[in-house]
Amino acid sequence: MHNNIYRQQILPRLCFFPYFLTKLILTCLSASQCHSKSNPPLSTDAQLCIEAGTRGWDSIELKELYQSACEYLGANNVHRLVVHQKTGYIQQISNIFEKKRITHYLFDPRTGNPKTSFWLPVWQSIRIAIFLHKRGIIPIVLLTDLAVRSWRTQAAVVSASRGVVVCFMAPSRVQAIFPHNRLVGPSLMPFSVKTSSMLDQLMLKKNKNKPPKAMFTGSLYEPRTTKLHTIREGLKLLGVDFELRGRTMGSARISDLEYWSCLTFSDIVVTTSDQAIQVCADWNHVPHLIYRYLEVLASGSLLIAQDVPCVRRYFTPGIHFIAFESCENAISLISHYLDSEDERLAIANQGKHRADALIKARSFWVQIDTCLGKNSIL
Repeated sequence: MHNNIYRQQILPRLCFFPYFLTKLILTCLSASQCHSKSNPPLSTDAQLCIEAGTRGWDSIELKELYQSACEYLGANNVHRLVVHQKTGYIQQISNIFEKKRITHYLFDPRTGNPKTSFWLPVWQSIRIAIFLHKRGIIPIVLLTDLAVRSWRTQAAVVSASRGVVVCFMAPSRVQAIFPHNRLVGPSLMPFSVKTSSMLDQLMLKKNKNKPPKAMFTGSLYEPRTTKLHTIREGLKLLGVDFELRGRTMGSARISDLEYWSCLTFSDIVVTTSDQAIQVCADWNHVPHLIYRYLEVLASGSLLIAQDVPCVRRYFTPGIHFIAFESCENAISLISHYLDSEDERLAIANQGKHRADALIKARSFWVQIDTCLGKNSIL
């Protein structure tokens, strides 16, 4: 019983101590700087710096984040920082700040993260929080997996003063294990109008005379892998082919064009919102609003996925996508919509229109600015 209390109640709230410690340090710094000019007000011309490691910048996620930021703020107001593992993290941040008057800094706990311990990344994050606070820079934290304890702690620390945390889980479901309420979520994928237009052109090349097909593409990890194999075997018994184009965590990605082509040229794309099982993770029972929801709908294919908490803020099951409750239910739905072209196309088109509207409205960045309030980028 005591062990369960420790794992379910104490460990998930481990981030509270470093958060309040950082909050105290920053409060003391503010008091000492109240008469100085070292913390100037933000200019009307905001400058956003986005950081990521070399591998991160190769991902579609970061490319879309950067491109959508350029569309929202203007390319001259967005700066990339490529963080190298062999160079001091703080020094690399300092170098770009000496060249540019950065007003907002997008921090990702995965970047420059020493994996040797829990506390070393936390200490590094405290230093980053102090560094940003002294310069009056607003942190925006991209927390892709709130369930990972070390990443959650770093996010809380860096955003302790005035920052916001963008997450992909419903804030109401995770507020008990996060020390402040400046959570933006569940957020959609940052998606650019440029890529949306490219997908429109790609859709014109789709061969509509081929037999309809269903598939999955993306990262394979447990419990997702087991569920997808169960769905594939169930469809096989019905004489239906289900293509799995997955990759294991950490393996090489397919090219961007190949990825977008997979989504666009498929009639049905299936995904699960399960989190990867990790040792230092908790509250895995809360599902993500993963990037695939917006990606698939923007590509014009029918999405069959789980009904994630708060997904109705953006998409309605049965109108914009099809929600499944179990593997057996998914098998039945996939088989049905492969045979029902009119229904499939009607829902896919509704999903496409909704996705396009959200992308053109810059919903990812507007939600961040709304949460930032007087410290907004625009």
